[in-house]
Amino acid sequence: MNHVMLIGRLTRPVVLKEVGTTGLVVNNVIAVSRVHGNNNGEILTDFIPIIAWGRQGQLLNRYCQKGHRVGIYGRMQSRKYTNKEGKDVYVIECLVNDITLLEKRPNSDSNERQEQMQNVQATQVNESPIN
Repeated sequence: MNHVMLIGRLTRPVVLKEVGTTGLVVNNVIAVSRVHGNNNGEILTDFIPIIAWGRQGQLLNRYCQKGHRVGIYGRMQSRKYTNKEGKDVYVIECLVNDITLLEKRPNSDSNERQEQMQNVQATQVNESPIN
């Protein structure tokens, strides 16, 4: 069984990329603190590459930015490729199945949303019939 749940912070800006004609993907890294520290009492952090395809990538792109705390549910996968020097490189990454947003959107977006709602409400008041 290959299931993983991670809670951590995104370490890079979120960039949604198009792959082929219909694919969308976000590649990022999530910083996950370990439960137990080292012998000096320092908290250790693991940096785990994540890949979010399609809707999950769109969700990250729309609502998250670097430093945001997210919950990730997915599976681990490994792959191998040959680098420019001809050496085999092994990569372990988390393929995202589901995301839980653990922080609110940035204030600029919420202010913009409030302004839009006020404009909609004002328009509705102006268009309502007078008795």
